Amino acid sequence: MNELIMAFVLCIFVLTILMTSRYFYLLDIKLQARKIMKRLDINIAELNYSFEQISYFYTLPSNITALKSARKENILIEYDYDSILFQQLKGIKIYVEQQDKHDLLLAYLTINDFRLPSLDVLMEEEKIDENSYLKISIYKLIHPVTIKQIKDEVYKQILIGRYDVMDDAMNEKIV
Repeated sequence: MNELIMAFVLCIFVLTILMTSRYFYLLDIKLQARKIMKRLDINIAELNYSFEQISYFYTLPSNITALKSARKENILIEYDYDSILFQQLKGIKIYVEQQDKHDLLLAYLTINDFRLPSLDVLMEEEKIDENSYLKISIYKLIHPVTIKQIKDEVYKQILIGRYDVMDDAMNEKIV
């Protein structure tokens, strides 16, 4: 009986670790990034980045029905992690939600390709190391404003393509 209780407690313990590891990983990233940014007097909102490194798996705009009929609400972003137990964010997967079908994987952005020029300068000046750079860039990537901007950019790519000229209505700054 004791072995059964011990096995049950062990299973609950392992499940608890597996179910909370992503939350605590992201919380740790957020807290450490904030600490580093406070020391360097950096504001997360002022860190610029580019959408150029997003890898699209389809030529945009496309004649694929799921993409032609996609709305901004249909764009989903999913975090991509390294492993189940000791998770590390590898990047983000960008999907287009389809009714009655599997979601269509449209694009991917690796964390290593998500570069922040102001952090590149700080790293070159040896004010931060690569680990600090990674923590801040992950924090910037998972920030709700950044996620919204990525969704807006992907939707714009679906509508007009990568290198077409935008009209002024699509060129507004997201605050």
